[in-house]
Amino acid sequence: MRKILLACLLSVSVWAAESNVYKVTYKVPVDKVINNILTKFKAEGLVVVWQLDILEEFRQKGLDKKFGENFNKAGLSAVKTMIVCNGKFGNDIINADSDMMAYCPVRITLTEKDGVTTVLYVRPSSAPRDSKAYPSLMQLEKKVTKSIEESMEME
Repeated sequence: MRKILLACLLSVSVWAAESNVYKVTYKVPVDKVINNILTKFKAEGLVVVWQLDILEEFRQKGLDKKFGENFNKAGLSAVKTMIVCNGKFGNDIINADSDMMAYCPVRITLTEKDGVTTVLYVRPSSAPRDSKAYPSLMQLEKKVTKSIEESMEME
């Protein structure tokens, strides 16, 4: 019985560690996190080609009034996203398996609640491992996640 329980616990731990969504949380406002990430991405050759304040866009479209009390039930004070690419990785992925461009450029989403910012990113490593683009997707993922983590070490 103990072996079965141990096997179940290990399975849950591995599953949690292999989430398709990278998630990291910082106890600072979203604008500080975004500024740090933008600075680090630029230094690392990751180009932000587009940004959107999703929550503000929803408000401008009148969704807060349309949905009433069902609008933003999570109580987030910010939801922002950015599209990021790198020419080398993009070209490598196109050349290896153009269908994997679904993972490149990448989308980074940041949410804030009570002064705590969460950075979310769908990991390219969730792509099919038999794709010829998989090694490039893994390198891209490492570059993006490392840059996000190092961005908060800057000061």
